[in-house]
Amino acid sequence: MQYDTLYRHNQALSPAGLETLPTALHALNAAVEDCQRAGKSLTGDAAILLLIRHLADVAGRDVPSVNGLRARCRQDREAVIAAPALLDIAGNDIAFNIPAKRTFHYQARRALAHLIAAIGLDPDDARINTVIHNDLDEGMSELRHADIAIRVVPRGLVPTRQVSFNRCRDGQDAGRVHRAPICELLDAPAFGRRIAATIGDIGATHLAAAA
Repeated sequence: MQYDTLYRHNQALSPAGLETLPTALHALNAAVEDCQRAGKSLTGDAAILLLIRHLADVAGRDVPSVNGLRARCRQDREAVIAAPALLDIAGNDIAFNIPAKRTFHYQARRALAHLIAAIGLDPDDARINTVIHNDLDEGMSELRHADIAIRVVPRGLVPTRQVSFNRCRDGQDAGRVHRAPICELLDAPAFGRRIAATIGDIGATHLAAAA
């Protein structure tokens, strides 16, 4: 059922009371819902465009220059990279939490990519991907190489052991599965030592005979 209301038009024409960022943003979000309910285009709705301009005016009143904001944004981005959410998300049920699931596996793939060089693999010989079978699946990110497979899941069969790895022969699983805490994945040298102690050397130096 589609129907229109006057709410967004009234607020766009008389934005009194929308003088703070939260109130202006709330008004815009409510206007978007009104517009969608009416079946109207967001890009051509005058009330939406006016409220966007008002939000921009409110946001720009007490902030530094654009260059200053960009500098702060870069700093915030570096802080996120330095303290990944991977550890905070691990161990929690994220099957229905799409943002958490997306963040976890994005950061898991980044951690696996950083691990490649640290454990002596050629990046061209390694494949990293994420498999999520359905909405109920928390998913798995995996690094697969001719000599080794490393998998990362939000919750492992063993608590605090979200990483599993095993020896491969020509890319096929061929050895006992070993487990490690996810925090170790973020410490590439430590993880490299664990691999060497359990399944031997990989990459340029072939695996030791004992697994």
